[in-house]
Parts: sequence; structure tokens; C-alpha cells
Amino acid sequence: MLEDRDVSYFHKGITPQTTESSLLISSSKYLNSPVIRDWLTSHYLRRNGQDQPVPPDTTLGLSQELMKIRDPARLQALIDREKEINPKFKAWVEERHLPSMTKEDFAKFPPNSLGGIFHSYLVKYGYEVNFGRAVKLPCSDFEFIFQRFGLTHDFEHLITGGGFNSLGELLPYFVRMSNTYQHMSAELAKELTELYVFGGFRMVMRAGLHYPTSWLTTLDLMQRGIKIGLTSDSIIMARYEDALHLPLPEAREMLGVRNAEDIDSWHDDEVFIEQRQPTLDELTRIGRPDLANPA
Repeated sequence: MLEDRDVSYFHKGITPQTTESSLLISSSKYLNSPVIRDWLTSHYLRRNGQDQPVPPDTTLGLSQELMKIRDPARLQALIDREKEINPKFKAWVEERHLPSMTKEDFAKFPPNSLGGIFHSYLVKYGYEVNFGRAVKLPCSDFEFIFQRFGLTHDFEHLITGGGFNSLGELLPYFVRMSNTYQHMSAELAKELTELYVFGGFRMVMRAGLHYPTSWLTTLDLMQRGIKIGLTSDSIIMARYEDALHLPLPEAREMLGVRNAEDIDSWHDDEVFIEQRQPTLDELTRIGRPDLANPA
């Protein structure tokens, strides 16, 4: 049996470590955090359910703990270094563009425009701009950056083509993870994408472990997101407010977003969030020829 095989070959180079600590201790700050260990175990392994919707996941301790274990001085040092080597980043950070817009402000845009589609989304789902948080004057560069993230996340859904559903979330996640590394130095990009790494791969894990009929769609969304991210202008530094009056294709062109198209992931998402059972055709289907040549 496989369990009886000799695996010692794979264990070469392992050096057992000892410690006087009575608690778990590691060179990884993430592993050292009981909050993150519990979050990771729960949200990477669990199924989806109506009792625990998918969207709140990252706010259930993860984002708070990442902020807690972050080193503000080191982050500011990385930002300062980036401003020295990256003129576009310097201009973006120092401008601190944080327009305060309300739901009513978006109602004036044409229905087929970026702003109009965003307004219909806010109305349909009862959501608020910036997740209901007030825009305030940031006290530091990284406060500005994280405030701006909140203002632009839903625009990223629309501009990348990810639907406003759980599987559709994969597009803005993987766009952000790839695009940030294209336009900023690696150390800073890592600091700015921690939440997206945890949040994005929780969706991948659940799809792979529990929802096999949605797996190829999951992979398709991942690779589309990566391609958009690697070929587009900076998603983070985009001035979405300047493109609100434009239809989505024109807004994408103006903002330098490439290889994006609207993806219909709703049918698979119904299975993923357990609103329906997969059909016999889905359970017995072999392959997805329609996904062989993504955008």
C-alpha cells in the first residue's frame, strides 16, 4: 500500500529543531499567529453555506490580524524607497486622490457606463460606496493606500470582468496579485497583497476540495486574472473616477486594462455557494472545450 512505502528519501536535509518555548514558535509571523492559523484552517477547508456567506470571510479576524502583525515602520520605509525609484508611484501617493462620492452621485451616469453599472450594483445588492466607511484624511502614506484599496475594489470587479459573485471575486484577486508585482518592487508588492493571497486562495482551495464541477471555471478565472494583471497598467493607481462616464470597453481602454472581458460565472457560482446541486450533465461532463483558449 502507498502508506507503507519508505519516504525517507524525501526527508534528506531536514534538521530537527528544539526550543525551550512552551508555545508554538516559528520563523513565520503568520504561523506564529493563532488567529491566522485558526482562520486559515477554517476558511481553506470549510464548505460554503447559507449560515456563513463567502464575502465576510476576510473580515472575520484575518484583516484585523494582518494589520496587527504588520510593521508600520518597515512598510513606510518600503514606501519611501519606492517613491525614490518609481516616479508614478510617488506621484500617486503624494496626490492622495480620495474623492468622497455617494451612491446618489453615481445615479447621474448613463446606465451602460462604468459609473452607471456600478450604481445599479449598489442598488441591486443594497451595498454602500467604500463598504459604508467614510473617507477620511489619511495620516500616512500607507493609510492612504489602504483607504484607496477600499474605494476601488468594486471598480476592479467591473473593469476586470469578474461578476459580483463569489467565483467572480477570483478575477480582481488574481489581477491584483499579479499586477502589483508588475508595477512595484517585490517587497512592497508583497506587503500590499497579503490579504489577497489569503483571500484569493481560500476560493481556490474550496473549489478544489468541495466543488469539482466548478474547478475548470476556477482555473480559467485565475489565469484570466493573471493575464490581465501582467499586461495592464497599474490597477491600484488607476483613476477610475475619470472613466465613470464611459462604457466598460472604453473605460478599460482609457485605464490601460488589457485582455479583460465580462465573464459569466453565475451558473457555476450557484453550485459553489450551494444554492443548487450540480446537474447530471455537469457531473459527467469531460473537459471544457470552451475554456481551451481564454482571452
